[in-house]
Amino acid sequence: METPATTSVITAEDIENKGFVSVFDALEQTIGIQSYSYTGGQGDNGSSTGRTYIRGLDKGTLILLNGAPINLNNYNSTAGIPISAVERIEVVKGSNSVLYGSEAMGGVINIVTKKAGKVRNDIAITGGNINRAWEVNSRGDKYIVSFGREYFKEFKNSSMKYDNAYDTNRRAYNKDNLFASVSISKDLTLNYMHTEANNTGMNYLKPDASLAKTSYSYDDKRDNVALIYDDNNNKVKSNLTFNRRRVDGKQYKTDGTVARSGNSSNFVLYSINFDNNKKWDLSDKSSLLAGFTANKEKYKEIADSSHAIDRDSLGVYVSYDHKYTDRLSSVIGLRGHFVKDNGFDGAHNAYLPQLQTLYKINDATSLYVNVGKAFEMPAVNSKYSRSGTGANSALKPQEGWTYETGIKHITETSSTKFAVFNMQMDNKFAWRKYNQLGITPPAGVDPNTYIQVNLGKFRNTGVEFEYNKILSENWQYNAGFTYQNPEAKDSGTWEQQSARIQLTTGAKYSYSKLWVGMNLFYSGDREDATKKVAGKIHKLKDNIKLNAVISYAPDKNNSFKFNLYNLLDRDNVLNVSENLDRPFNWTLSYNHSF
Repeated sequence: METPATTSVITAEDIENKGFVSVFDALEQTIGIQSYSYTGGQGDNGSSTGRTYIRGLDKGTLILLNGAPINLNNYNSTAGIPISAVERIEVVKGSNSVLYGSEAMGGVINIVTKKAGKVRNDIAITGGNINRAWEVNSRGDKYIVSFGREYFKEFKNSSMKYDNAYDTNRRAYNKDNLFASVSISKDLTLNYMHTEANNTGMNYLKPDASLAKTSYSYDDKRDNVALIYDDNNNKVKSNLTFNRRRVDGKQYKTDGTVARSGNSSNFVLYSINFDNNKKWDLSDKSSLLAGFTANKEKYKEIADSSHAIDRDSLGVYVSYDHKYTDRLSSVIGLRGHFVKDNGFDGAHNAYLPQLQTLYKINDATSLYVNVGKAFEMPAVNSKYSRSGTGANSALKPQEGWTYETGIKHITETSSTKFAVFNMQMDNKFAWRKYNQLGITPPAGVDPNTYIQVNLGKFRNTGVEFEYNKILSENWQYNAGFTYQNPEAKDSGTWEQQSARIQLTTGAKYSYSKLWVGMNLFYSGDREDATKKVAGKIHKLKDNIKLNAVISYAPDKNNSFKFNLYNLLDRDNVLNVSENLDRPFNWTLSYNHSF
């Protein structure tokens, strides 16, 4: 009610009710959020990084873990966050660059983990037709720690027999997760997350054998460390964050010879970020918040140390909040963000204003307006892209304005939210092949190699609606929709960028120790696929997911959960390359607490 922006909150209860198997899965089925995934329910496949984005703008969403940023190289993968550790997921849509800086163009997602508390230990075991897992958790008055392993069997991963491309593709996946949070003092917390994933698979290429069968393996290791200081008495907040990722990829033909050259599938990248702010209450009606951010990014290819680059930036920001009356308030903010010249990307100074107003019609209803400017630098490795040559031209930052207005009506038993928005951005980032651009590639580089480029403008106008209702002690349901028109101009032509329509609805019934939940998600009127079939461009198929979950807890220490994913067994397409989501699958989980 008090936030002058479009917001959504996914609670731990929502995660249980809807049978979400990962943070990525929970975000993917949230109104206003689109996904780009390579493996169903997880997102990543080696150096091919999945991500979630808000309102159709790829590479424009910042993800925080307990307030600390985890984005790397403009990607916001959540693959390392165990879903069992999540207390809630907060989504704030619209430009948020004043407080959060670069990458918060479409919005900000803050994943809040469970806190230390009453001593509790959990052992969970999961089995299913595609994946199985185990996990152990322990919580005390000053710590929480979780360790687990997941295994995913191979399944069909490609939906089309493309021209000059893969026929079918199968992938297996396993992942180890370690998450720990320690309360060093009342105001100081240390979070640590480590993930090791391995993707293996086989690409079966053209049936006429003009391309050879290949096998591949990717080892993906990530570390996220955050020291978070939150002093409510003095209203000071700080976080020092270190994020690191290393990917080692191998791809071979069946005769043992190398199938893919280049070093961009073998790399190390990291970022160090420090943010500090303080809030002053100027009166009973106004307050001032000021802070600064320092950031360093580094990218290096493992096989060729000459392919290395880093980037430094600094941001300073101020936000003034004033209540004119008990009903009317506003927030005025400004950030100056300064990027240092690194020899490839030139120095860039951005000044980002934001104006928000909130009018409370009554205690249950509020109107708001949110207008802000945002920007994002290109990925730090854009110099090398996928060509492995360093021949790419420097990119311009993507930047522009978001305008939105909405209404919220919230009571003890229901919530209704409706928003209208418009986005206008310049220099949108995209991937294009050399031959699409009419550019002769460097010697030895395939003309079908993708490189990062700036398109022209990006625009999107749309509406969003969410409704949640508790009908009785036993029944509750939810519904929502988005209609939008995300487009980018490429060579003078406007091209659709993501799905225009999203619908979601779900219901939960509970009785005594048993509850049943069902959730339907639909994404339609989607963009064009990147590859042709029979020489023709085609649109991506509609995405329809029907999931169900049944849970039974005979006592406070034991519980069983039966998840059913993709009940309709549809070949749901995940991305413009037409990788497929998981087919119908089920899992049965048992959790014991002591």
